[in-house]
Amino acid sequence: MSETHNTYAAHKERQLELAALLDEASEAIAILDMNKDRKYLKELAEKAASDTFKIQVVGTFKNGKSTFINSFLGQEVLPAYATPCTAVISEIKFGADVRAVLHFKNPIPSQLPKNTPTKAMEHIRQSGDTVPPIEIRHSEIEDYAVIPMDKDPKEMLMESPYEKIELFWPLELLENGVEIIDSPGLNEAGIRTQVTMGYLNQADAILLVLTADKLCSADEMKFIENNLKQLGYDDIYFIINRFDVLRNDRDRSRVVDHAKMKLSGFTAFGEKGLYFVSALNALDGKVQNNAALYNGSGMPEFEKELSDFLVNNRGKVKLSQPAKELRRILETEAVKKSIPQLRGMLESSLAEMIARRDQAMPRLEKLKTRQLATRKNISKQIDQAIPEIRFHINKFFADLSANVATWVNEYEPATKVGMIPTQGAAEAVVRKISEYVMGRVEEEQLDWQTNTLSPFISDKIDSIISGNEANLENFFIELDAIKVTISGVDTPDEGDIPLGERLLAASAGFVVSGFSGAALGGMEGFSKDFLKGVMVQVGAMLALSFLGLLNPVTLIALIAGSLFFSMAGAGDKLVNKIKEKVAEEIQNKVNESCLDSVEKLLDDLQSKLWGAFEPFLKGMDAEIVEVETQVNRIIEEMTQGQEEINRRKALLDSCEESVHCLISKTDDFISANIAER
Repeated sequence: MSETHNTYAAHKERQLELAALLDEASEAIAILDMNKDRKYLKELAEKAASDTFKIQVVGTFKNGKSTFINSFLGQEVLPAYATPCTAVISEIKFGADVRAVLHFKNPIPSQLPKNTPTKAMEHIRQSGDTVPPIEIRHSEIEDYAVIPMDKDPKEMLMESPYEKIELFWPLELLENGVEIIDSPGLNEAGIRTQVTMGYLNQADAILLVLTADKLCSADEMKFIENNLKQLGYDDIYFIINRFDVLRNDRDRSRVVDHAKMKLSGFTAFGEKGLYFVSALNALDGKVQNNAALYNGSGMPEFEKELSDFLVNNRGKVKLSQPAKELRRILETEAVKKSIPQLRGMLESSLAEMIARRDQAMPRLEKLKTRQLATRKNISKQIDQAIPEIRFHINKFFADLSANVATWVNEYEPATKVGMIPTQGAAEAVVRKISEYVMGRVEEEQLDWQTNTLSPFISDKIDSIISGNEANLENFFIELDAIKVTISGVDTPDEGDIPLGERLLAASAGFVVSGFSGAALGGMEGFSKDFLKGVMVQVGAMLALSFLGLLNPVTLIALIAGSLFFSMAGAGDKLVNKIKEKVAEEIQNKVNESCLDSVEKLLDDLQSKLWGAFEPFLKGMDAEIVEVETQVNRIIEEMTQGQEEINRRKALLDSCEESVHCLISKTDDFISANIAER
C-alpha cells in the first residue's frame, strides 16, 4: 500500500472518530431538549464522515490536461479525451467496479445538438420534465463528454444537455474520498467555460495545467488575473507540463525562472505551488512499471505535496469546524446554559414554574412579533436594493454597446484579406477584431465591477446589516432575560460575545452547505466576512454572464460564413465591411445578453442575499421554540409527581457527566489531530 494511500486512510480514520464523537454527543444531549443543536450535531456527523477531497483540473485545450489526469491516476482512465473538446464535467470517484453514470441538466436545453446519442434522446423523451441519471458503458463516455472537432461549428457551440458524468474506478487513491474533476478547456466555447468556472467553488484544490513550450499565454494570464485572482481563488497549483520537451538545462532554467516570476504571486503556496512535470513520462512510467521513468517525471514530488495539502491543510479545516462546533455546543450551550437552567427549573415548585411560564409567555410572543418584523424588514430592504442594482447593470450594458463601434474602428488588424480574399482570411480578421474587443470588454467589465458595482452592493449589504443590528442584538438580550425568568438561574453574561458569533451560533443546523456556509465560515469580522462572501458570489455570477458574450469562435460561426460570398470588394474595403459586421454582431450579442442575462442575474443575486440572511432568522425562531418546549416539558413532568422529578434530576446528572467526558475526548481529538504541532 502506497504512502499516499496511507495518508488518506489515516485521515479517514480521523473522520470516523470525529463522526462517532458527534453521534455520541447528539444522544447525550437528547434529554436537554436542545433539538436545534442535536439536529446540527447529526448534520455535522454526516459531513465529517462523508466529506471528499475534490481536485479540479483546468487548462486550455491541448496543454495535456487529459494526459495529466491519466498520469495522476496511473491508468488510461480517459483514453478518448486526447483530441476533442471536453464538453461536460467528469467526476472520477472510487468504485469497486468500473461504471459510468450520466447526469442530465434540469431543465434540458431547448435545442440539442444533432449528434446527441439516440440513447440519451430516447431517455429525455421518456422522462418528462425531470430527467433522471442513467448508466452508460465506460466505452461510451466519449459520445457524451466530448464534442468532436469535425462537426458543424454551430453544433459545437450548442449547450450540452448533460450536467456531469460520474466515472467510478477501482483506484487505491480514490478509495478514501479523493475525487478528480475533469473540466472543459478554458479556451473553448463560452458555454463550456462557464461549466468550468461554475464548478470552481466546490474544489479543494485547483490544478491549472500549462505547457512548458508555450508558457503563460495571454489567454491563460487573463484567466488567472481576471477570474481566479479577482474571485479570490488562491489554493492553486500550477502544473507546467511537457517539461521534458525543452532541449537543455539552460532552456529549462529559463522556463523555471519565468514561471516563478509570472505565476508565484497568484498562488497561496508561492514558488512551492509550481511543479514542472512530464505527464506522459509519468503515465508511461506507471503503466510500464518503469520506476526510473516515473521518478524522473516530476510527478512523485507533486503527488506528495498534493496529498500533504489535502490532508494537513484542507483535511484539518474539514475536521476543525465540526470539532470546534462540538466543543462549543457541549461547553457553552449544554454545561453553562441548558443544564443549569433545567436544574433550576427542577428545583422549583410546580406553582413557581407555572407562574414563571405565564409571566414569560407574553414576552416570548412579543419577541416572535419583533422577529417577524425584522424578517420582513430585511426582505423589504433586499427587494428595494434590486431595482437600483438593475439600473447600474443596465447602464453598464448600454455604455458597453455604445463603446463597441469605437473599439472596432480603432483596431487595425495585422492580418490582411488581400485583393483576392479567401474565406480563411476573412475569418482570421473576424477573430483578431473580436479578440481585441473581447479584451477591452473584459477590462471594462472588471473595472466597472471592482470600482462601481461591488462598492454599491457592499454599501447596500452593509446598510441592511447596520439597519437591523439593534433589533438583532435586542433579540438575544431579551431571550437571555426570558430564560433567566423561567429558570430562576442567571447564566454567565454573554453580552461581550460579538453579534456575529451569536448569529452564527443561532444559525447552526440551518447552514449545511453552499453560499451561507462559505460566506460565514469564520467568527471574526462578521460584517467584513459577510460582505466578502456575498461579493465573491456576485463576481462569479457576473463573470459567468460575460464568458460567452464575445467568444471569437461564436462570432465566426455567426458571421464568417456569409462574409466572403455576400460582400463585394477586397482589401481595406472588405476589412471595413468586416468591421461593420463584427460591430453589429457584437452589439447584438451585448443587447441580447442584457435582455437574457440581467434578470436572471438579479434573481440569483436576490436569492443569494436572502439565502445569506435566512439561516440566522430561522435559527432565532428555533431558539424561541426551544425555550417553550423546555419549560412545557418540565411542567408536564412535575405534574406526574416527585418520583418523575427525581428521575429527571438523575438523568440530568448522568447527562452532565457524559457531556464532561465528551468535552475531554473532544479536547484530546483537537489536540491530537487539529491543533498545530
